Amino acid sequence: MELVPVGRFDWERWIKRLPLTPKDKFMALMLATYADEDGSRVFPGTKELMAVMCLSSPTVKRQLSTLRELGLIELVSRANRYQGLADEYRLTVPANVTETPGLLAPDEGHKDRARP
Repeated sequence: MELVPVGRFDWERWIKRLPLTPKDKFMALMLATYADEDGSRVFPGTKELMAVMCLSSPTVKRQLSTLRELGLIELVSRANRYQGLADEYRLTVPANVTETPGLLAPDEGHKDRARP
């Protein structure tokens, strides 16, 4: 899958429009708070995400894995956990994101919704 790096604010707009589970959206939007404006340097770490999101380690790891599989984050580098460092991610979208079934329109309404 080809991934396209995107800036934080554009990425947040994509996350709001994509048909994701509430857990996926929550994790995604939380990750965005750790990103630089260009969508890079996302490395809060599992322990920090566990604390701020009130989730277990397996849940955090599962959510990060899901976002990677969906092409919404890309692992930039693995950290040395023995030194207490966290993996680094980059915010991305799949190149074909506009073809996603169930994608909301840019105004965040359903594509087939009648306009007044």
